[in-house]
Amino acid sequence: MSTPVSHAPLPSLMQRLAEMFSPLHARGRLLDGPARSPRVGTTRTVAECAPNLPLFIARLRELLAATDESVRSRLEREVLDLAVPLQAAGLFEVLRIAHAPLAAMVADHLATSGSHAASLR
Repeated sequence: MSTPVSHAPLPSLMQRLAEMFSPLHARGRLLDGPARSPRVGTTRTVAECAPNLPLFIARLRELLAATDESVRSRLEREVLDLAVPLQAAGLFEVLRIAHAPLAAMVADHLATSGSHAASLR
C-alpha cells in the first residue's frame, strides 16, 4: 500500500511543483475560463495520440527532403492524415510547425476537415 500524498514524509519534486502550480492554475481558470472547449465526438486523449507525434515529425522531415513527386504526394497524405488526431488532442495549441508552407498546408487541411486550424499560422 502506498503512502497518501498528504502524509508523505518529504515532498517530492513533483509534489512541490504541483503546490507551486496550483494557485496559478486556479487564477488562470478565474481569468480565462476553461482552457479549451471539448470537441464533440472526440474521445481520443493526448496519451492516445502521442504515438502519432514521432511519426508525424518523421513524415514532415521526410517530406522536406523528398525529391520524387510520387513520394512527396504519399508523404503529404500521411502528414495530413496524422495531423487531424493531433489537432484534436490540442497539439497545435502548444506547438507550431516552423516551416511556413507545411504549416499552411496542414492548416488548410484542418480547416477543410472541420478542425480548428487558426493556431497553426
